[in-house]
Amino acid sequence: MTIQNPENENPSEPWLTYNRALVVMAHPDDAEFGCGGTLAKLVNNGMELAYVVCTNGNKGSNDLTMTSDRLAVIRESEQRGACSVIGAREVTFLGYGDGELEASVELIGKIVREIRKFKPDIVICQDPWRGRHNHRDHRNAGQATFDAVYPYARDHLHFPEQLESGLETHKVLEIYATMTENPDVIVDISDSIHHKINALKEHKSQIGDPDALEERILSNTSELAKTHGFEYAEGFRRHTFSFGRAPTPKTQS
Repeated sequence: MTIQNPENENPSEPWLTYNRALVVMAHPDDAEFGCGGTLAKLVNNGMELAYVVCTNGNKGSNDLTMTSDRLAVIRESEQRGACSVIGAREVTFLGYGDGELEASVELIGKIVREIRKFKPDIVICQDPWRGRHNHRDHRNAGQATFDAVYPYARDHLHFPEQLESGLETHKVLEIYATMTENPDVIVDISDSIHHKINALKEHKSQIGDPDALEERILSNTSELAKTHGFEYAEGFRRHTFSFGRAPTPKTQS
């Protein structure tokens, strides 16, 4: 995998030294739209990947005959299909209603639980500080995830009931924020672009014409890539924590 930092002429490839990634997103399909090519690339390079989806996406429909309850079931099934295409090991649904997400201590605690359980080296989430307006669930999911990583997941006095149930504190090494307007890490997804597209096509309730979707994805990812010498790319803002621990060991098969 080739990862470039636009400000660094000789970029390192930090993700290649890690073993586990947790992606936390507001809605079903957010991960695939934002960074599906990168997620597939990480899995193909041997990384263990898990998903946390905060809301059930039960409002995202133009079908006037659709109900919220039925849509929630559909979107969970679609997300499971997309995770299978990407190669994720597991997916956890937190079950909040679409448009109802708050960056609350309750949400932070649920994300902390998943961090302490899966013990990721890196966490991928939505950028809560985009310069222009975006979906409030995206902002709140991103903010809650940043807060969950630091300080909550690290400190034993936050959510001590989790420790009493057998979980341990955990230090995430890096956060990569997707759906950002100011990426400082550019990932070459030329070898995994079709994993991204095929995963998105699992979200049939959301995408409309699949051929038009494919054309749009190819156009958007090639636009970012062309100034970096790639065919297709995705961008992130990288946030590093100086916790000084080794990567989490891989699960023994």
